[in-house]
Amino acid sequence: MLKKHKVKENTGLLPPLTVIISAKNEAENLRNFLPLILNQSYPEFELIVVNDVSTDGAKNILSELQSSYNNLQVLEIEGEHSKGKKNAVTKAVSAAKYEYLVFTDADCYPISENWLKKIASAYSENTEIIIGYGAYQKQKGLLNKLIRFETLFNAMQYMSFAIFGFPYMGVGRNLSYNKSVWIKNGGFLKHKNILSGDDDLFVNAAATKKNIKILTDSESKTVSIPKNKFRDYLKQKKRHLSTGKYYKQIHKSLLGTEVFSRFVFYVGLIFLISIKKLVLTVMLLYLARIMIIFIFMKKFSDKINDKQNLFFIPIFDILIPLLNFFIFVRTMINKRIVWK
Repeated sequence: MLKKHKVKENTGLLPPLTVIISAKNEAENLRNFLPLILNQSYPEFELIVVNDVSTDGAKNILSELQSSYNNLQVLEIEGEHSKGKKNAVTKAVSAAKYEYLVFTDADCYPISENWLKKIASAYSENTEIIIGYGAYQKQKGLLNKLIRFETLFNAMQYMSFAIFGFPYMGVGRNLSYNKSVWIKNGGFLKHKNILSGDDDLFVNAAATKKNIKILTDSESKTVSIPKNKFRDYLKQKKRHLSTGKYYKQIHKSLLGTEVFSRFVFYVGLIFLISIKKLVLTVMLLYLARIMIIFIFMKKFSDKINDKQNLFFIPIFDILIPLLNFFIFVRTMINKRIVWK
């Protein structure tokens, strides 16, 4: 039995929010996860769901939910073909009643009923963008371990860059910004012809070291349903990696330095082993690298409360760059990218 959302008394300290979700054929996820958002412990907010040319009965589920929640607004995009997630998000932003916008995905759910409170509390006079952590659900299998490890590593990287004044991305699973910065940056106009990038490219264009904050509180994170087939994982990564070339040059240079240094490190180790020189030094260097990564990722995973088996670091530290290179080559051969 669904329960009606009850608007709690607003103390005046928390601004009203608009939560935005773009959904295409997400009927079961909408049924399972929307109540976790609609029942957030927050004084005043609306949830806008853009149902983007769905054919799986999502419209009926949304209609059912609307009868129980008076703060749920549904925008229907109908026709034969979707115009992409950016089009859906743009329609939602235009329809939003409130200045502060929160974004997540249909296959995501907040870990706590205080998710919106944590986001809103992070806003201050100069804050325009807030990036949160979007975890993936723990499941069995090596692919799940790979996805969760990569997500943790990437978050540690982009949040660290933001702390040191070089914000370059956020994830649409857990992102917030105000409508003013959206208007000031022309929405998605700077990259309107690119299918992906509704989250990272917008943050890359709009974020500065002064207008952004990061959230690492465990109650501020969302959890998503991960891919369980390797080919689906590769398609998702292809879509994500396709946006990197549109980042600001300073960000591409900094990220490229990490990739290049890792390549040089492993090539150097292989070379020294092949000529049977400095074998002990090679082993110590390798162990030092793994230990440093382990220490930083353990500290970050504890802070964000996303416990993982970090003993896979020796495998994933080599495997992930190889996968990225493989996907990059495939993208150069076949540039077709789809949202769903």
